[in-house]
Amino acid sequence: MPQKLNTRLISSMDKVFPSSPLTAKTWQCGEALQGERVHFQLAYFWQDAPSWAAWELDTPLPQVSVSTVELEPAEYVWPVYGDDEFQTKDAGLFPDIIKPCSMEQPVLRLYSRQWRSLWISIDTSDTPAGSYPITLRIKRDGELLSEDTFRLEILPARLPEQKLLFTQWIHTDCIAQQYHLEVFSDAWWSMTEKYVRFAAQHGLTLLLTPLFTPPLDTLPGSERPTVQLVDVTKTDDGWQFGFDRLKHWIQMAHRCGIFSFEASHLFTQWGAEHAPKILAMTDQGLQRVFGWETDASGDEYTRFLEAFLPQLTAFFREQHLEGHVYFHVSDEPSKEHLGQYEKLSRLIHRLTEGFPKMDALSDYSFYEKGLVDIPVCATNHIGPFLLHQTPHLFAYYCCSQADGVSNRFLGMSGARNRCIGLQLYHHRIEGFLHWGYNFWMTQYSTRVIDPYRVSDAGGAFPAGDSFSVYPGEDGPIAAVGLELFLEALQDLRALTLAETLCGRKAVEALYPELDWKDFHHSAKTTEEVLSLRRKVNQLILQKIQETQRTAKEDL
Repeated sequence: MPQKLNTRLISSMDKVFPSSPLTAKTWQCGEALQGERVHFQLAYFWQDAPSWAAWELDTPLPQVSVSTVELEPAEYVWPVYGDDEFQTKDAGLFPDIIKPCSMEQPVLRLYSRQWRSLWISIDTSDTPAGSYPITLRIKRDGELLSEDTFRLEILPARLPEQKLLFTQWIHTDCIAQQYHLEVFSDAWWSMTEKYVRFAAQHGLTLLLTPLFTPPLDTLPGSERPTVQLVDVTKTDDGWQFGFDRLKHWIQMAHRCGIFSFEASHLFTQWGAEHAPKILAMTDQGLQRVFGWETDASGDEYTRFLEAFLPQLTAFFREQHLEGHVYFHVSDEPSKEHLGQYEKLSRLIHRLTEGFPKMDALSDYSFYEKGLVDIPVCATNHIGPFLLHQTPHLFAYYCCSQADGVSNRFLGMSGARNRCIGLQLYHHRIEGFLHWGYNFWMTQYSTRVIDPYRVSDAGGAFPAGDSFSVYPGEDGPIAAVGLELFLEALQDLRALTLAETLCGRKAVEALYPELDWKDFHHSAKTTEEVLSLRRKVNQLILQKIQETQRTAKEDL
């Protein structure tokens, strides 16, 4: 009688499509440094009619969780400016939602003649070095259908702290809209903290902070829900400011393990022509005092900034945050905006002395003229910045980076997402920015979407670009792309440890022939990414063993 359930242990980088043949190679043994989070999958194919089963987990490891990888519909998958190396270009259902399973009710849906997968996550933070089995069994009506064992080797070395500054913009208005919460209510603060903490657990170290409602992806003339942290009062003598909510925000971030902050942009996106939406208490009540109708370089808004920014920077200094707050002028200016950007940048530099200025841009002339301290460069335009050995360089990708470069679009392979860890290491990048942690709206923020049904911002951006978490009932649920990027950050930290122990040249000697060490290439297979990571692990292990032998000989 033919076997009803086929199973295979595979890497987290392999995407399991329901109706496509599973070509992923079996992956039964993995390695990790202490403090690393490791993922793998159990793919399964059910031959019979739809049914239910139960899974069992058997392992001595203390911190193991099991999730199902649920399907996400995607309509806009491949942009015309994309390359031919996408895993698929077609619309369809994509494995992306990592839905946690209940350990008390470990049930599993078996779909007829479909490949699906379980996602297993191991937190090795408190686990001694050693070899550990992780066995998964699937049973139906008491009958054992499958038994698979993955073996994890935890090495006697701890993953170092992340040095890379990483920001992925958390859209707090989207949290309010999805959960039907009033902004700044206790429930909103509680849910927002869950999203910030989850982001920190996935490598975020730099938090976008909405001084005023961020002027990001907003249709000119319209506005996004107000999430302004700074209280503003307009008086006969000028302006008064209150920072209680901002202080509460900083304290929340500290509880989550985040100690650096991005002040939201002080001018509108794509040209810096206007002020962000700013509300103030006036004699007539709470009113919008600045917005699309405001000339960014006009006298009224300039006087406002001259009153506001000295008080704001003084507040940040009182909070011991000098050097840990980064200011933005305007997001993604183009060369035709250089004159306007220069005028406003000079103003912000004068008013925020001692605090670094950063912006996403792609033209080297902005940095060459001294208009930005930290350029955040698109990975497909970063070449001139690398050529000039620009210090403190950040990188980013978003909807436009689809030709050759790494990204996290649903149509791309998992290896193409994770390979950026090596690129960040190889080019000594200090920070990384991604705009879409939870942008659950259509382009220009014109309409709220259901992220379980719409993955492309209403057909505007390739699926997988605009958000990396889903709104669960009690908080965030990870997308596959978020977990793979965490693995990339862990690869970066492992490379950094290997360099600390063995030197830069020894690490670079591990990958001389890999073209995807450069941003304009990407890894094509799971195996080549895993192979490099094994080499890094072995270099670390060899150095540790050598040090131990030397210590014994000295005794």
